[in-house]
Amino acid sequence: MKILVLLADLERDRQLADLAVAIAGDGEVTLASVIEVGAGRSLATEQPQVRARRRELDVIASAVRGGARPPRTVVTVARRGWDAVLEAVGRGSPDLLLIGWRRAGWDILGTTLDEIVRDPPCDVAVVRGSLARARRLLVPIRGGRYAQLAVSLAVGFARRRNGAVTLLHVREPGRRSTLGIYRSVGDLAFDERVEQLVSRSGDPAAVIAEELERHDAIVFGATAREGANDQLGPVGAAIMRGGKPALIVRTRTPVASSIFLPRPELPADRTERSRVIGELVDRWFAENTFASTEFADLRKLVDAKERQGLRVSVGLPALNEEATIGKIIRAIRSRLMERFPLVDELVVIDSDSSDRTREVAEAEGVPVHVHQRVLPELGGHPGKGEALWKSLYLLSGDLVVWVDTDVTGFHPKFVYGILGPLLLRPEIQFVKAFYQRPLHVGTEVQATGGGRVTELTARPILNLFFPELSGMVQPLSGEQGGRRELLEQLPFFGHYGVETGLLIDTLQRVGLEGIAQVDMRQRIHRNQSLYALSQMAFQILQVAMKRIGEARGERLWEDANSTMKLIRPARGGLHLEVHDIAAVERPPMITVPAYRAKRGL
Repeated sequence: MKILVLLADLERDRQLADLAVAIAGDGEVTLASVIEVGAGRSLATEQPQVRARRRELDVIASAVRGGARPPRTVVTVARRGWDAVLEAVGRGSPDLLLIGWRRAGWDILGTTLDEIVRDPPCDVAVVRGSLARARRLLVPIRGGRYAQLAVSLAVGFARRRNGAVTLLHVREPGRRSTLGIYRSVGDLAFDERVEQLVSRSGDPAAVIAEELERHDAIVFGATAREGANDQLGPVGAAIMRGGKPALIVRTRTPVASSIFLPRPELPADRTERSRVIGELVDRWFAENTFASTEFADLRKLVDAKERQGLRVSVGLPALNEEATIGKIIRAIRSRLMERFPLVDELVVIDSDSSDRTREVAEAEGVPVHVHQRVLPELGGHPGKGEALWKSLYLLSGDLVVWVDTDVTGFHPKFVYGILGPLLLRPEIQFVKAFYQRPLHVGTEVQATGGGRVTELTARPILNLFFPELSGMVQPLSGEQGGRRELLEQLPFFGHYGVETGLLIDTLQRVGLEGIAQVDMRQRIHRNQSLYALSQMAFQILQVAMKRIGEARGERLWEDANSTMKLIRPARGGLHLEVHDIAAVERPPMITVPAYRAKRGL
């Protein structure tokens, strides 16, 4: 069973986590909390509160005992909390939503218990009181569509807590048979935890109250009558007037969730469209922006990897990085392979370096491949994008992480920070790093000034045409990773267009909710010349134009110029250098016959 636990009040509702684990057994439990934000405040400003709330939820999750796997934790922000819960149900398709009891009319994240039970987004269980010490559970069986759920939850709880269940059928006067129980719940009536089958006649409320005196708690279904004002019904209301802990259930066919989410439909009015996009991005920024320190518990990540049966590969794209690549390999291997078995495979994908990059890497005992020689039947193109694309053929992991190899002072957080959201948040498909980027100017290092193409080209173009991605701090960061099942379905642009292309195409396929970013604090690397950065910006603009044109059915990129004139000073004046920089787009790796054969597809 897959259970979503709504912790509207962390202190009051924390016992729901323990109950959910007891019911779920070998299933999956997610602890969810919502931070409501007033209309006058930006959702993005709540990011520190989201991080603090995640820490609180993680403490609750770590204290839970008895489950096959620890609960996941999710914190969302919303103007109206219940809307965020509905979205979470739509994305995750849980079998059961577990919430704490509130009196009729009391606010629960912008709605009421009556409204939730009247129109539940999926099967719902409402918990009143604590079932921590409950061992004998009473389940009244009155027929209807809630009996199976009530008995299933009671039996699952009793199985994990060494408890016993009594099934009670209040029959019509003059009948003595217990066949009504079997007809209602089928084989569940024969479960070893079902200790008694009781069939009695009389007033249902009175009979249930009498039987409940010999039990610790009760599990029952809300009324089956459609359109009733009182969702508990007269018998349910009588039960709730007693003091015993109770679990009230209501069924509904779970909301379906598509693997690939469509981009949201936006209002035609520019002002209203900007407001809607701003809310969307602010919420994403608060919920899906992490810090690498949140994932510094490497044993927790290893446990998550092993529990899910995943294999992790790290690819190191390189071009003339003899000064840094050895230290990077040693940092990853010593901390993330030998000390903690988090990374299963480490491979260098070289772009035909002219220095000793390959020799240094091979001396460290790491496999090295020149990407121009991989899949030779498909030809080869220069550049990082081609290296990343062909690395999917070389690497075997379910999770693939790429790390740039020109970083000085490399820290393993550039790997585990990317892996953290992928291992602990199954809804996240693709992760990018961000950081402060000091700029080398001569012999000095300035604290800011790096990321010039990011701020002058990439972020402006994304804000204009792909505004859902406007919350990405550094869309061009080279430290990134994702799930193979996503990456193998994406086309890869060559050269410097690869990061922009992957980000836009991931948005199109899995939606903004499937993307996360992680703060790595600081990253120092070799800065490029303005001429190189100009070519980088030219390629990024081509990628954006191609996707914009495709979305509108227009040939923007095909009709655009693909040559760039770089103006350089020369003796006696200026010199124009003409470069042909057409964006090369490789097809999804899943379409390559050699890849399919290698993967047995």
